[in-house]
Amino acid sequence: STVSSVSLYRQARSMVYSDESYNLRIELDTKGCELSAREIEHIEEDLHTLRALVESFPVSNLYITVVHHARRGDYHVKTSLALCGKTLFTGDRDVVMHAAYERCIGG
Repeated sequence: STVSSVSLYRQARSMVYSDESYNLRIELDTKGCELSAREIEHIEEDLHTLRALVESFPVSNLYITVVHHARRGDYHVKTSLALCGKTLFTGDRDVVMHAAYERCIGG
């Protein structure tokens, strides 16, 4: 049916955002949702401590994935920080996306 096709399409949509303006390269990927410009700004604002910690590394990449689970009504946020061949990762869930994100980055 048309309704279920539209619903699946909305869940499969993905938004990718990348920022390479600092030593910390950030890649943000969303699934099942789109973040507003203000939400992306909040994500960036919370990275000041992490930026300071990785500034001496020649390469530092932060991958953030935000998945909205419509049935459960929550967000699953996963972060991976790649530094000199090593990767640190964590994830958290919450009904509020930013709360899960803050726990992932220690904010």
